[in-house]
Amino acid sequence: MSSLSIEIALKGMEAFRHILQLNSRLNYEQGSNKNGQFSDSFVGGFTEILFNGKEPIKAAKIRYDDYDRNLKKVDCKIDNFHFQMNEFTVNDLYNFIEDTYDEDDTYQFLKSRISGLPTALVFGGSHENFFESFARDLSGNHQIRAVLIDSTRVLKLEDLLTYTIRRFRYENGYSSIDGCENNNEINYNDDEETVKDEEEIIEDFIDENQYDKNIDDDNMYLEEEIGGSNDDTPLSIENVIDIESLVQWYDSNAKISGLRSLPKLVIVIYNFDLLDPVIMEKYIYILNEYKDRIPIVLLLGISSVYRGVDAIHERYSYSVERLLKFKEFYLSDSIHDFDELITRFFICNHFGVKVGIKVYNFLNDIYGRLKISLKYFELSIKHIINYYFYSNPLSILTTIDLENISPRISLLNEYHVEMIRVQLSFRRFVENFINEHDQPEIARCLLEDDNFVKSILPVILRDMRNYHQNFAVAFEIVHSLQRYVDPKLIKAKYELYSYALKHPGLGEHKHVQYLLYEFKKLKSQELKHFLNHFQNVLEQNLEKAECARSEIQKLREFHERLEQIEALSQHSIRSPKKIKKQKSSTSEIYNTSIPKSDISSSSSQEFTDQFTKLITSIFEYLQVFFKVKLRHYSTNTLYEIFYWEESHSLESLFLPEIRKSIVTALRRPKQYLNCKCCPDESDDDDDEIDPAGKILYTQDDRCILYKLLVGFGKFIHTDDLLESFENIIKKENRDITNDETKERFYKATETLKIIGVIADAGKKGYIRKMIWGNF
Repeated sequence: MSSLSIEIALKGMEAFRHILQLNSRLNYEQGSNKNGQFSDSFVGGFTEILFNGKEPIKAAKIRYDDYDRNLKKVDCKIDNFHFQMNEFTVNDLYNFIEDTYDEDDTYQFLKSRISGLPTALVFGGSHENFFESFARDLSGNHQIRAVLIDSTRVLKLEDLLTYTIRRFRYENGYSSIDGCENNNEINYNDDEETVKDEEEIIEDFIDENQYDKNIDDDNMYLEEEIGGSNDDTPLSIENVIDIESLVQWYDSNAKISGLRSLPKLVIVIYNFDLLDPVIMEKYIYILNEYKDRIPIVLLLGISSVYRGVDAIHERYSYSVERLLKFKEFYLSDSIHDFDELITRFFICNHFGVKVGIKVYNFLNDIYGRLKISLKYFELSIKHIINYYFYSNPLSILTTIDLENISPRISLLNEYHVEMIRVQLSFRRFVENFINEHDQPEIARCLLEDDNFVKSILPVILRDMRNYHQNFAVAFEIVHSLQRYVDPKLIKAKYELYSYALKHPGLGEHKHVQYLLYEFKKLKSQELKHFLNHFQNVLEQNLEKAECARSEIQKLREFHERLEQIEALSQHSIRSPKKIKKQKSSTSEIYNTSIPKSDISSSSSQEFTDQFTKLITSIFEYLQVFFKVKLRHYSTNTLYEIFYWEESHSLESLFLPEIRKSIVTALRRPKQYLNCKCCPDESDDDDDEIDPAGKILYTQDDRCILYKLLVGFGKFIHTDDLLESFENIIKKENRDITNDETKERFYKATETLKIIGVIADAGKKGYIRKMIWGNF
């Protein structure tokens, strides 16, 4: 039995045990009458592994519901992100689809045979979520039938045709075949249906549609088809089981409602560049044969952005390309996208899961720096949410508004309160009452009285909420301050947020200190623009952030002082002109006058002094504002229940060290296979793990060979290694022949070559090691 099957079996037994425990507790706590209704809806959809037996049933259910709701929020945010970042591209795609086959002409489809199938090439289109969202949005239009196909699931032409028909039936409200999602064939309860190979499929399609290539003959044919029948009953969608019946469905509806009323068949294929060109060429030939009877639009998502349409030219022949009428579209993929992601998920998200610096750096690498895939970013976020709710029973307090927190606090038991007390931030909170406030009686109550701990939780949670809301406002101010201070050294939001996650926080980071230093050099007009922006940000967050209500009055005072200084400056400019006019009119009376330079210099000096005082006051204010509002998250009490800081599971899941896993399996087969014949490899008194002396003939041949390599140098003669291998194999089994031993040896050797443990040395009869270190 493989290690994977063993692990699955153990998890199945564990889940079954939790179900039994859950059912028994439900029967005990809620009674047999209510349990019948509750267990059907709750146990069936509840992940029992979240339930550990130490928390109330309602708390466990709330935890799972929060988990499920947060997963849906991730999908919603990703969808909105796609459409917002590619708003213009989405609009262009809509216009492209609507403009095809849109002329008021009965024979528009026939004309399309000259120009080719309308095809949208969407570059940067490897994002599954974007196409799923786009296809869902298209389905809202009754004049469109969107067929979404993942090319990675297409192994043959039949798969491509099957997915096309299946999705078309589903889009028309017939979903009885949804259960066949994992099957290569669709069961239509038709015993006469047989699977044909690709060549037979193509021949049948083309033979059935042998139309005259002359346009006039096609026109006459359509006129007869449309007007020559009195059957007003369209073909049922239930009877659409293949391409031929799909064409019949369109024909029957065209006879009744006309060609212009037919819904457009939009076939969306993402990861198109991973699709076998041979399969796709045959698929295009088939669609081309039917395009005069079905309004087909192709939308192909191509992951490569830089090669452009060359990705099509290099893989497909001209005879196929001429059947398609290309139009290129590009999805946005820039560093500003990652800024928007960080803002949505972490900065402006006051009630969601937060992450520490290690986890954030991983997310930054996976999308912001390496740009592997947005899908990887989404899966990483979902993995974080999964572990967060799985391992944190106190998560029921972190993802809900404070107005509804009281019922959840009432669900906390001594297990939850003990978890609160063991947090380092809570211990620091208790110590402050002794060391700073000199209130040991409150500290004693926090350590001994569970109800007292519950009573202060709303205050702690309110402070954390205010911290997150104030942080978002101050973060926006810091990011915008860069434009006014030094536009050449603007750092992206994802960089600033990484500074915020490091101790002592963004407010005391050297980059912010540099901005404040340069801030004192601002001119009057630049300062006015900054204060206007600062005030606008506060006004937009009056209902969201506590600091917006408390700080806006201070900003208005700064603004008024600046206006007074500007008025003084304007007065100093007008004064010399006025004095000059008076001097010319009274020059005969007065022989002397006040020098113009003295007046202007004194006014200028007064303006400079007042402006310097103002900008110094704002500088000192911003220093305190940023230090308090942008302090490190660890300064808050119970920050541990809001922030997920463990990154090892993410790295092992999304950036696995494959060779390390293989080597571990070769060195310690018992850990992976759990076989009874092998000794316990972890019970060694010394630091050696699996020494060569413990090699057993019952172990796998590859494990034996790998362990034998320990005693050899870099270059190994095959005969020497074979001799050592034979000694192990024949040690307890002397009946085995030399030929059988050699066959097993060479099979194991080839396997180790494939995984990179050994390689040919370039000299006949020798091999060499490829893995060193802790070999």
